[in-house]
This record gives sequence, structure tokens and C-alpha cells, in this order.
Amino acid sequence: MSRTKKSLLALLLCYLIWGLQPIYWNLLGRFNSMFVLCVRIVMSMVFTWLFLICTGRLRELLAAFKDKRLMRYLVPAAVFICADWGLFNWAVMNGHVLDTALGYYMNPMVIFIIGLVLFRERGHLLEYLAVGVAFVGVLISTVQNGSFPLIAVLCSISWPLYATVKKAANADPIVSIAVETTLLAPFAIAASVLLYGGEGGYGSVRAADLALLICSGLVTATPMILYTYVVNDLPFKVVGILQYTSSTISFLCGILFLNEEATPAKLVMFAFIIAGLVIFTAGSFKKHKEALPDPSATK
Repeated sequence: MSRTKKSLLALLLCYLIWGLQPIYWNLLGRFNSMFVLCVRIVMSMVFTWLFLICTGRLRELLAAFKDKRLMRYLVPAAVFICADWGLFNWAVMNGHVLDTALGYYMNPMVIFIIGLVLFRERGHLLEYLAVGVAFVGVLISTVQNGSFPLIAVLCSISWPLYATVKKAANADPIVSIAVETTLLAPFAIAASVLLYGGEGGYGSVRAADLALLICSGLVTATPMILYTYVVNDLPFKVVGILQYTSSTISFLCGILFLNEEATPAKLVMFAFIIAGLVIFTAGSFKKHKEALPDPSATK
């Protein structure tokens, strides 16, 4: 099997794990979502440290802690990833999987807006149009449902904020997530001991739960490792299109397996966001193509 095919399969596995995560976290639904977040942080730290040790990259991790410039970015990154994981865990464990899927569908467009504002990046006309279409979908959903889709909007913002800080840090993804979870781990351990020692926390843990709690770090870090190691082997358009499969899988999981209702307001918002994504993806491809050097100019 060629390297490209292996990378494609690894990327699909990455998106499959991300897409199925709502089912995994719902298996821990009898626990307090913040207790699950604390365990997730600690086990992610353990798994990423073990991964870096086994791959002979421990020195990179230790060097990162000594890099003051890098730490200026990774400290706020740790805060943002904690907020993103916490929001996602709470949402999927409280019946809002469809909202998280809708929010993550909007991630590329929110990242685009951040790029325009903070990094003065240039956008294609179709990308601007796509953002407008998605905004109209949110507006119609708000009017139709009678309330603002707060969870979906927060999910659309939380990951892009993290991604923005990580872009500025320009750090290795695996090393940086190890640093971030290490920074968060003392707080997670303290919170879990002081706040979640009873029902919904350690007091509720049974033997059957231990494997799920321990593997939370594996479930969190594995797709990030897969994505990091294969994304540069695949064409831009392939990665661009496939990035929406995880949100689609989550959306379907919410309806088919977690018994969430696809209300008319959510379906309208979904339709507008999907339309916006199609337009946005087309605009991204056109911008990427226009940025490539003209072969005729080198002749």
C-alpha cells in the first residue's frame, strides 16, 4: 500500500474517532461532566508523555517548558483547550450533540474571520459569501426557535480560539498538547479530589468504568497524533473536504444513537451552514489554486 493511501486511511480513522466521540463520552454519562474533563486532562497528559518517551522525543518536550517565547502562547492555549473540551463534554453528556456538530461545522468560517481580523489575511469573494449564508442560518434559527443557539455558537468559537493561539505558537502539535495538559493536570487533580469525591465523581467509579476513564486520554490524543502525521501527505482539497466528515458523523450519532431531536430550527440552521460550507470550500480551493505559481511563468 502506498504512503498516500495509508495517510488517507489514517486521516479517515482520525475523523471517525472524532465523529464517534459523543457516543464514548455518553458512556460516562452518569458522571459529572467536569469530573470527566479532569480525568480526560490527566490521562491525555499521561498518554502524550508516554508517546513522546517511546518515540525518543522527551527532550523536545522538556525544551518546550524552557522556551519562554513558546510558553507565552501555550499557557493561554491550555486555557482554551480546557474550555473547548469542557464545553464539548458538557454538551454531549447533556443532550446537545447536534448543537456541537453544528458549531464545529462553522469552525472553518470562524477561523477565516479570525484570520481576517488578527492576521490580515485576504479572503476570496466566495468565502465572504459563505460566512453571510451561515450567519443568515443562525439568524433564522434564532427567530424560528425563539432562542439563540448559544451552545452551537460557543462550539464554533472555542476551537478556533485555540487554533489561533497554536498558529501563533508554531509549535509541534503533540509536544504542545503534552505541555498544555501538563499545565492543566495539577488543577484537574485538585478539582477532582476536592470537588468530585462523591456521587458523580470518584464515589461513583465502578470496575467497569475504569477502562473508559483511563482510555479517555487515548481517545483524545490518538486522532490528534494521526492528523499531525498524515495531513502533509495529502492534497489540500482532500483534507479540506474530509474535515467535515467528523461533524457529519457526530450529527448522525446524535439522531440515530443518542435519541436527539432534529428540530425544524436546527434543520434550517443545518441547511444554511452546509450551503455555506459548500460555498466556503469552493472559495478556499479557488484561493489556494490562485496562490500556486503559474507554470507558464517559469518557461
